[in-house]
Amino acid sequence: MTFRALLLDLDDTLVDHRGAAERGLRGWLAGLGLGGDTAETEALVERWFTLEARHYPRAQRRELSYTEHRRARVRAFLPGWDLADDALADEVYGGFLDCYRSAWRAFADAAASIEAALGAGLRVGVLTNGEHAVQSEKLRRTGLLYPDVAVFASSALPAAKPDRRAYEAACRGLGVSPETTLMVGDSLRHDVLGAQAAGLHARLLRRPGQYDATPVPHGVRVLRGLDELRWSVRRSA
Repeated sequence: MTFRALLLDLDDTLVDHRGAAERGLRGWLAGLGLGGDTAETEALVERWFTLEARHYPRAQRRELSYTEHRRARVRAFLPGWDLADDALADEVYGGFLDCYRSAWRAFADAAASIEAALGAGLRVGVLTNGEHAVQSEKLRRTGLLYPDVAVFASSALPAAKPDRRAYEAACRGLGVSPETTLMVGDSLRHDVLGAQAAGLHARLLRRPGQYDATPVPHGVRVLRGLDELRWSVRRSA
């Protein structure tokens, strides 16, 4: 198959979102005077990500704005705190965001894979669920904001992944058809099954050490790193 375009997920594909969130969270908790011992800290970390899984999808479905989702999340996380005032809730959550942003790191194979795809003549885009400004800043800070790489974030799209409109809008933005486009990411639902349903080809990224118990359906091609993608892109060009 000759691909004309490559779409890459951002969080936990190009940038270590989970690692940054954990490092940032632990620093934020220490600054708040929480997590006095290991067991308490681990319980708080688990609770934070449970609340992320509950509230973030609501923002993706546009039931809440991103700001409203953050307020709901921090209030649920700190129920004993008086965070009824929106400005105070925003300030407290902002402390986490500062710690999270300072912990952003690109995966070692991210830049080389993007450059290999561009060098092979492919049109390259990043298709991510999230706020366009935040995700673009994440790419900039990690050295992955290339002038020839388009950024498609769900806040500026008709819908979020895995809605087919997200992939179709990204393909239109790149000027290519879905059937000549390869989508790569770490989420089976968002980056593989949703993309395939929209007519794209897809690869699932499962990096060593990133635990995911979701069974991989027969026929889904799995990459252990983006360096594997780099060579397959060159062969396909």
